[in-house]
Amino acid sequence: MRIDAHIHFWRTECGFDNKPIADNAAYRRDFMPADVEHELADCGIDAVVLVQTCPQVEETSWLLDLAETSACILGVTAWVDLDAASCDFTPLLTHRKLVGIRAQLRRIADATFVTRPTVLKNITRALDAGLGVTMLAEQRHYECVLQALDSLPSGPITLNHLGMRFPDVDRDASRVALRRFSAHSNVFLQLSGLPFLFGTQWREPDALGVLDDALDIFGPDRLLFASDWPMMLRFATYTEWVQTVESFVTRRGLTDAERAAIFGRNALRANPRVSMGVSGMSSLSGAEFLTD
Repeated sequence: MRIDAHIHFWRTECGFDNKPIADNAAYRRDFMPADVEHELADCGIDAVVLVQTCPQVEETSWLLDLAETSACILGVTAWVDLDAASCDFTPLLTHRKLVGIRAQLRRIADATFVTRPTVLKNITRALDAGLGVTMLAEQRHYECVLQALDSLPSGPITLNHLGMRFPDVDRDASRVALRRFSAHSNVFLQLSGLPFLFGTQWREPDALGVLDDALDIFGPDRLLFASDWPMMLRFATYTEWVQTVESFVTRRGLTDAERAAIFGRNALRANPRVSMGVSGMSSLSGAEFLTD
């Protein structure tokens, strides 16, 4: 099974606060499963993890409802108020397709947010509950995220979109940060976001070199294929991105097992609840679940 570990859907009539995405006219329309399912099939992507866009519980409820009606949605990464006095994950855990939560740090002005004691306690509760935790962190957050990792339990934590490595970030500094993140064995990195990060230059060698840095530092066992669809659509199609990552792993000479890890098995490890009760698959082991 091949998994896209990070995709977004939204419907404008819901009125959710998905700024700054909606600040660009290209995104002010509906993006639903039917809009991408044909490309998923053409690219051999069997399922997706649907990720929150808006810091609202109302959107989380909508995503979970959508997941129940769409066979391609394997799991949902939701939003919770991590700064609340105490997050009770019990209601969310009743949803069979709830697999994780996201700390949407890029939308928070305070770069130290993730180090607040209350936030750390709530992330710990999420990890202890078996949820995967993803972080939308850019360069200004790196030091604080690294501090947080020293305080958190060993549950899976995923950095979105190559660590949000924009072209104005010094490559050597980025490599240093990635090495420090990779020193934490529970941290995964998504191979996604390059078209959004680099815009029209995403096919250039400097941009594609970010993929090499990710593989060199994290190795194939902690990288997750993801698309960040529809964020790429101003610069690339879904098919182009899949083909780019496939060409990359071929160029780097990865084995079939390593390719299978990036395109599926690592998503299971980063989201342990995926294999529990999803579409009646709770009895399957990880190996059976991801058999091609």
